[in-house]
Amino acid sequence: MNRNTLLGCLLGGAIGDALGAPIEFMSLDSIRQKYGNSGLKSYDQCYGGIGKIADDTQMALFTLERMLRARLRWLQRGVASIPDVLYHAYLRWLFTQENPDNDDLPEYVHSGWLIEQRILHSRRAPGNSCLSSLRKGRIGSPGNPINDSKGCGGVMRIAPVALTYDEPFQTACEIAALTHVHPTGYLIRN
Repeated sequence: MNRNTLLGCLLGGAIGDALGAPIEFMSLDSIRQKYGNSGLKSYDQCYGGIGKIADDTQMALFTLERMLRARLRWLQRGVASIPDVLYHAYLRWLFTQENPDNDDLPEYVHSGWLIEQRILHSRRAPGNSCLSSLRKGRIGSPGNPINDSKGCGGVMRIAPVALTYDEPFQTACEIAALTHVHPTGYLIRN
């Protein structure tokens, strides 16, 4: 994977996330009422500023950081449990959502550069399935369902998997199922 492709994918996702954040929970009628028939055409105020990313980009960044670390571990040692590695990455992300002003990081949170980026310690409308699944304290999977979520929260964070791993579809499905265990929430093909 070339670096420009990786950066372009992440930047494109972040731009779309920031552009769509102000209207994410609005109906089409509400969008048209506020922005006219053409809808939103540029960044607008959201999360206390203009052009702020939402939880989708936050989670994609935590996914990327850990996918790179897992890949390195695999190359160096020949072993890495991707779902375990990503589950702990998402626990770090959860900390940023629930404790945005807390400088006292628990021990499990200290690993990694990304958790130190204070700009990410801001709650940005995370989905209930992601939050409740991670709070359960156990890893979700098709064989160990922790919910029946059909939401898109598992998919919105997955682009880094395709950019860093040789078998992206199956791996992405396993990672999505950490928090969204209905088949339409992770979609594993047979």
